Amino acid sequence: MRPKNTDRAPIQVLDLFSGCGGLSEGFRQFRVDGISGPVFQSVGAVEWEPAAAASYAMNFGAISSREQHFEPPEIYRRDIVGWEPKWKPGEIDVVVGGPPCQGFSSLNRNKVRVERNKLWLEFIRVVRAVQPKVFVIENVDRFVRSVEFNDLQSRIGSGDLTNYRLVEAPGSKQSDTEYENARQYVLNAADYGAKQARRRVIVIGIRTDVSLPIEQMRYPAPTHSRRMLKQSAGQSNRSVLSEILPWQAADSIFDKSATMELEKTEFPIGRTTTIPGVSDKIAGPFLTAELHIARRPEPISLARYRAIPANGNRKDLRGRYSCQFDDGEQILLEKIGKFRNFEGQLIPSGNHRIVVGGIVGSDEYFISECEIDKSVELQSARRVKAEIFRVEVSNGSTTRFATVEYLSTKSWDNHDSGAGDVMGRVRSGMPSVTIRTEFFKPEKGRYLHPTEDRPITHYEAAKLQGFPDDFQWCGSKTDIAKQIGNAVPIALGKKIAESIYGYLRQ
Repeated sequence: MRPKNTDRAPIQVLDLFSGCGGLSEGFRQFRVDGISGPVFQSVGAVEWEPAAAASYAMNFGAISSREQHFEPPEIYRRDIVGWEPKWKPGEIDVVVGGPPCQGFSSLNRNKVRVERNKLWLEFIRVVRAVQPKVFVIENVDRFVRSVEFNDLQSRIGSGDLTNYRLVEAPGSKQSDTEYENARQYVLNAADYGAKQARRRVIVIGIRTDVSLPIEQMRYPAPTHSRRMLKQSAGQSNRSVLSEILPWQAADSIFDKSATMELEKTEFPIGRTTTIPGVSDKIAGPFLTAELHIARRPEPISLARYRAIPANGNRKDLRGRYSCQFDDGEQILLEKIGKFRNFEGQLIPSGNHRIVVGGIVGSDEYFISECEIDKSVELQSARRVKAEIFRVEVSNGSTTRFATVEYLSTKSWDNHDSGAGDVMGRVRSGMPSVTIRTEFFKPEKGRYLHPTEDRPITHYEAAKLQGFPDDFQWCGSKTDIAKQIGNAVPIALGKKIAESIYGYLRQ
């Protein structure tokens, strides 16, 4: 039974499209001075994907081994379409969720109106049914430029959400255009203490027909700033009176992972679990620390990793080759001067310098007698035979035969704009870039380790999202990567919880 509505009663939260529970974890971790334990109670969660629902159950459900402060939530592992919430209007205080966003995302290059985008209307349907005091929609930044967001605004204060209003976006001004105002809904998780610069739309709606001063609901105030990060780097006597801290760098996470073993390429084998009503038999659970696993990159990928310096990216591969001598020695070389002719063809012959740790050294090598290596089978349909050559390499008085393979691509060489962070290393002294669902593929973004020649691991990605060490994960490597990449950073979730608590409990 729901506790009486007192200042000590937990705030009831329903999590839609919950995933593994990033928002629920943020609300769970929020604390108030003078109160032991959480002040938010997750009473229900809806998630259709089995592995994500299983992870949610292992962390918040009745079978969880983590400390439980309240009755566990009811977990509905099903499509939200047709699902009817059991709670009566007013019994739920807060509804949160991140409806599927593929159609809103810039990664949806075909501009297809993804059918699952309609599921955001299911979020609205549930809000209408349970009438929470507050609802929170989390989505990609392009959501505020979508017809769906316009539709949401048209429903607010009239139509089927007549008794709701949207909280004024932080930083908005009366003189702002409609687009400028919409942009204010985009929050950067790094501004709230996350070790990741992740821009997400946070739309907060509140009921206008309850006895709460609606004008007092505010978005969370930023606690960290990139500007302060730059100032702290340039002057050591930053005023101690400033309430804004520098952005949190990702470095400490990699300092920690450096002390951990990285040997296996799989999660612990043979571990499975059955979760009644959620999953019959699924891999896991695995603790966050057990996600620190290696990968098996192709030789060309390993050579690329070695050729990229600290803070570098794909642009550092231009003119660089992996050189495999016939006697087994392997080095990296960079062409001195032009590396393509006017027709765009590679010019591997000529003077080169050795590359060590991504940095060009002083040792010079001369390549001559070049011919396309026709004996090498292509590893990818995107690579062409002209990128691999049989050559003679001279260094001083020594000449040896070798095979050289070009490390960049024609596309990367021809484009300075676009995805510059592709094949990039996580920057030292800075938060990471947005952790997406394919963070284990450096060709998708700045997902190379800051100093080691490998992609970041599932463990490092989970920690960049802020998940604790005792968080438990279910599913395959791909399943868990999706759960990590789709989650709301815990630090941002906690700050949203703080604002809602301040409003509901004054």
